[in-house]
Amino acid sequence: WVSHFPQEQVQLGRVAGLGMNREELQKNPVLTEIAVTDLNKSPILPYRDQSFDIVTCTVSIDYLTKPLQVMEEVARVLRPGGVVAIIFSDRLFFSKAVAKWTGKDDSEHVYTVGSYIHYGAGDALTAPRATDLSPTWRKLGQGRKGDPLYVVSASRKI
Repeated sequence: WVSHFPQEQVQLGRVAGLGMNREELQKNPVLTEIAVTDLNKSPILPYRDQSFDIVTCTVSIDYLTKPLQVMEEVARVLRPGGVVAIIFSDRLFFSKAVAKWTGKDDSEHVYTVGSYIHYGAGDALTAPRATDLSPTWRKLGQGRKGDPLYVVSASRKI
């Protein structure tokens, strides 16, 4: 994969990518700007206050060592009515994931991410909501292959 955002049929304006690997970010054709940052060293987002309509964190929340500070920053950069969506699965690089993530099941991950949003952003965001986007056959226990996928989201209060 190169991007988690569609390359066709969607008109996106500013799409800022933040990560630790400049080469990966530069290969993503959807991004209009990049920032190479290690949020574990400095959990400060290099953006102006209220400068984004949407903030996503895709399959990376399990590596953050300062998730509450990052969620505080997310609330700061979201415009009123803007949405944060934290997307995750049970797939990870076990040796890189933080201890509070490993050894938990999917429902505990959902609760953990909701807690990050609630306690990190304070009163700036609405109550977090969880959505299970896993393949239907997986949810029904029919044994077919497919990764679980969850989104925990909230909106910046107006």
